[in-house]
Amino acid sequence: MKKSLFALAALGAFASAAQAQSTVTLYGTFDTSLYYLADTRAANSASQASVTATQVLGTGAHYIDSAFATSNWGMRGSEDLGGGMKANFNLESDSLTNSGQIHSGGLWRRAANVSLADAKLGEVFLGRRGNAYIIATGQMLPVQGNTAHQWRNVIRSSVGDQIANSVSYATPTVMATNVLVQYGLNNTIDNGDDGTMFAAHLVNKSINGLQITAAYNNAKASTGVATSTSLSTVSQASAANAAITNTEGYAIGLKYKVTPAIEVGTFYAHGRQNNGTNNGTTTVANLVSQSSGAGGFGLGYQAAPNLLLGANFVKTTFQAQMTNLQAHYMLSKRTRIYSQITMTQAPKGNIQSGNLAAHSFSPVACNSSSNTTTTTAGVTTAATCAGALPTTAGTGNVPQDAKGYGIGVIHTF
Repeated sequence: MKKSLFALAALGAFASAAQAQSTVTLYGTFDTSLYYLADTRAANSASQASVTATQVLGTGAHYIDSAFATSNWGMRGSEDLGGGMKANFNLESDSLTNSGQIHSGGLWRRAANVSLADAKLGEVFLGRRGNAYIIATGQMLPVQGNTAHQWRNVIRSSVGDQIANSVSYATPTVMATNVLVQYGLNNTIDNGDDGTMFAAHLVNKSINGLQITAAYNNAKASTGVATSTSLSTVSQASAANAAITNTEGYAIGLKYKVTPAIEVGTFYAHGRQNNGTNNGTTTVANLVSQSSGAGGFGLGYQAAPNLLLGANFVKTTFQAQMTNLQAHYMLSKRTRIYSQITMTQAPKGNIQSGNLAAHSFSPVACNSSSNTTTTTAGVTTAATCAGALPTTAGTGNVPQDAKGYGIGVIHTF
């Protein structure tokens, strides 16, 4: 009996110790704002993807989610395995504050992965995770945010914000340098597809006050697969990271803290797309090669302990421009009021139509799973983004100048 009691006591002590070495954290961000948009496409105008149809422009007030920070919530956990090793997990979901719905990409669209980390060897992640290219380009300018960061989509340099079925490796910090590499599997077997993705970034802070960032990503197009015996119909196979075009993008940025209160940054990025499929269906026949670049600079000024000011300017090789001005007032460490003014200039050049058009900037970015109001079984679901805005910020716009004036609140927990 004493041995049994001792065994139970030892088991309880072991369970308590294991529990003490494990942590689970719930976290989230909510970004809600009101915007006044000027010179944007009216709801009764022609499709924003059409550049030949007559456009009806208008102004109006809109509720926008995620204009600066992406509204999200998630869980992350860690278990100490001893010897400098840890097992970690991360689940992250969108929070569509304007509709209350989950993203059409799924509950854990933003992250669903587990990892093993070693203090000396680095960390290996398995599962869906943020694109290393996006993680890096999002920090190239001092005060950027979603609206100012949309250049990655305007020049089509990004293969997506997340990579599915991925294996990622993050190095430990060596000589003030961190490297992250990722590979997304296509999860198909011997069907002629590719559909894989690769992304990587390098961040170096070895020079006092200077951050050097480089990033790269690519997606290999899925090969057309016959879906009928007559071979008259060809479609893209459902590879996990399937795309109908080869996409490649790279970027390099420099960010320097001039004084404790002033930080400046600059970057250059390039995107390239071409039709990588071997089928001749009309759905992909109009895809042509596109190569476009963007350069920009930004300024961050900590005017007071609770007041941060930011300015960004970006211009593409097709002369699309965006000027973005920001002010952030910290009510606490977790809550801020912010304002943004964004002015855009339409692109110029000969690539103005088709799926690979050189698109203009949007006056505001938003977290969207749908751009249109839909009605199913008599139930109407409101659009998560304003009707004048593109489904993905920065793409699909009719070449035109536009302006956005907004004020919002960001709360984190």
